[in-house]
Amino acid sequence: MVAEAEAAVAWPTGFARIRDRRYNPAAQRRSRAIARMSRNLDAVNALITAINFDRFAEIEAWHAPDVLFTSFRGPILHDSVAVADWQRTFLREYADCSYGELEYVEEGDTVVVRATIEAKGYDWRPFTQRVVEVFRMADEAVAERRLYGMLRDTELDKPTAAALEHAVGFRGGDAVETQKRVCEGFTALLTGDVEAARESFAEKAVLIDGVYGLANGFDNLAALFLAIPRPAFGQAHVRELFAAEHTALVEVAIAPERPRAAYWLRLVDGKIAVVEGYWMLREIGVPANVAYDRDRHQRQVILPT
Repeated sequence: MVAEAEAAVAWPTGFARIRDRRYNPAAQRRSRAIARMSRNLDAVNALITAINFDRFAEIEAWHAPDVLFTSFRGPILHDSVAVADWQRTFLREYADCSYGELEYVEEGDTVVVRATIEAKGYDWRPFTQRVVEVFRMADEAVAERRLYGMLRDTELDKPTAAALEHAVGFRGGDAVETQKRVCEGFTALLTGDVEAARESFAEKAVLIDGVYGLANGFDNLAALFLAIPRPAFGQAHVRELFAAEHTALVEVAIAPERPRAAYWLRLVDGKIAVVEGYWMLREIGVPANVAYDRDRHQRQVILPT
């Protein structure tokens, strides 16, 4: 099945000679949501594989010439050459970068990927960073790409980790019902209607936000969510919503052209059990480039005895 899907991919012109279709495939977390392999999903997996192995010619080839790329590090880019240059800088700071724990939501011409990046930074110290990427495809090339992220090395307490593990292992659900539940519950929470949102959330729902912290239980979740600072002008609204059987992504923005946050929601038995908050860090004024110049190993002069 996978071999037939790969054979059916129409590779970009002049691209087949630099891309071996059979090696280094992107590792996937299998789920019923991606039971059928689509051509867009194949293209996204090929792009992720190219990123994992620093293949910049392939990275450029998988983006449309006039691609629009918005990332948590900035700046906003408008062509594939600029994206390839940005990726070179990114992979210098994220040495041995590897996208793992991939999860997908595919709807129409859009593929959403939630992943955990493992890489090495200053002094080759390893770190992890949870990210969400949204790819809008056109002719099997990336026409628009948005990359949201948490801060590096977000640590979970035991109740949050247990709730996340339970939600990840859940199977079942329906995409239409998931979209309806998320639309009702999250919209109510976004507008501050806590009682209306309560019906859509599990009693022990958790919030994982790499910038603003963790919350266990719906009341604590709602309190933390509503305490997140907001701009003095403008109203946050749902920009996009993509749903699978038991997962969904909600993009939130003040202005449509300025993506601000993305929330990856996990449902268990028809209720929202886990909310993961990802940010355009540069948009909210949080430094995305981690500087280790003040975090270096202490140096001492060893004097003779």
